[in-house]
Amino acid sequence: MKDTAPALTSIKPAGRKFTGTDRRAPLRGGLQGCGEYGAGQTAGRFYPIACVALEVTQRCNLDCTLCYLSDRAEMTYDPPLSVLFARIATIQSHYGPGVSVQLTGGDPTLRKVEDLEALCREIKRLGMRSCLMTNGIRASRAFLTRLAAAGLDDVAFHVDLTQERKGFASEAELNTVRCAYIRRTRGLGLRVLFNTTVFGGNFDELPSLARFLRDRPEVAFVSFQMQADTGRGVLRERPDAITQDSVMRAVEAGYETPLHFDTAAVGHSKCNRYASVVTAGGRAVSLLSARRLAHQVIAALEQADRTADGHIDIRDGVRRMALRHPLVAARAGLHLLGCVLRLGRGLLRGPVRRQSVFIHNFMAADALEEDRCASCVFMVATANGPLSMCAHNAQRDLHLAAPDQIDGPFGPSWWNAAAPRLSGTPDLPDLSDPALAPLKRLKGQMRALRRNRKDVS
Repeated sequence: MKDTAPALTSIKPAGRKFTGTDRRAPLRGGLQGCGEYGAGQTAGRFYPIACVALEVTQRCNLDCTLCYLSDRAEMTYDPPLSVLFARIATIQSHYGPGVSVQLTGGDPTLRKVEDLEALCREIKRLGMRSCLMTNGIRASRAFLTRLAAAGLDDVAFHVDLTQERKGFASEAELNTVRCAYIRRTRGLGLRVLFNTTVFGGNFDELPSLARFLRDRPEVAFVSFQMQADTGRGVLRERPDAITQDSVMRAVEAGYETPLHFDTAAVGHSKCNRYASVVTAGGRAVSLLSARRLAHQVIAALEQADRTADGHIDIRDGVRRMALRHPLVAARAGLHLLGCVLRLGRGLLRGPVRRQSVFIHNFMAADALEEDRCASCVFMVATANGPLSMCAHNAQRDLHLAAPDQIDGPFGPSWWNAAAPRLSGTPDLPDLSDPALAPLKRLKGQMRALRRNRKDVS
């Protein structure tokens, strides 16, 4: 099979289409089953999934002390474009238009920019959103310009001390990197996100980092991801001081206002906490302070929703809610106006922007909870369809080795991460043993172990 972009739209995923009638039903059922489908729940009510990770490479140009990749990651081959296009089709068949597809890895910028352009175009063609998840090192202004022109919607920069970037000893010093990344995106029409891993080495800096991100009007989404014992990183068990509550309090200290993380839910409460704020001129005000009103708005939007099983059309939903529930809409409008006015002097110092704040509590590989996996809102595209991100991270090598069957115009082909290209037979090679690899090919725990042995000898 010729593996080039022009023929990719003819590729069909083999046997992995969603066959139900309500795409939101599986997530809604999972949340109902574990008592998480309350009045403030948005998952399964307004959308069938929050996002799906499409891993375009396992390679990375950093060696983070906390890394979800496996020991074999650097010894794998990148998926051919035909495999990735088939997985994109599978995502669309499961969740419909509107879903966010995260181009991730590894770091996706290690692939050719032409590959990423092709993926962005296909995601856009199918009515979904694309998000580039990157450490930003290779995401130059020219690189991002090309992807934005190809249809990229969002760019999420991951910057923190676990990456051990040379010359940076604190999160405060890394703010120069964050500012440089923001400058690269200006005028490109990209929604800018920032991800930070929270661990013992930066927990004390969390309030000041949150304050810095609060004061960046270009940043629409801020994510704090708590340390988890999974993957190949050398740091393992999370310190007792790092809990959902302690991270929420630290972030609130940085934003200098209560953020009301318990008003609206995005999936399981033990997995995710969500806040929404308006910011201006160094001040922030929570939009979710009126809990009862927020739940009334959610109920009214649900009644006005016409999208049935996909992602809610927010603009249409708000318009229809205003017509069907004018009193709720009026109260919501007054609440929003009050939040903006509470910004006070900040209104004179900067533009008013809305910012989402997330706290992600990923599970350790040996402590997966069935109800949380069943109600996961962050999935990974695999050879066998979407899978909970925490479950995927706990058994990465199994999924890298699994054969991915692609039905193309000339019959079926197969691929796994041990093969450089598509094969005409399902008899695929096994993943290489990292214990036999040279030191320069290793990262994380395997690299540390090999160095220790070398030092002892």
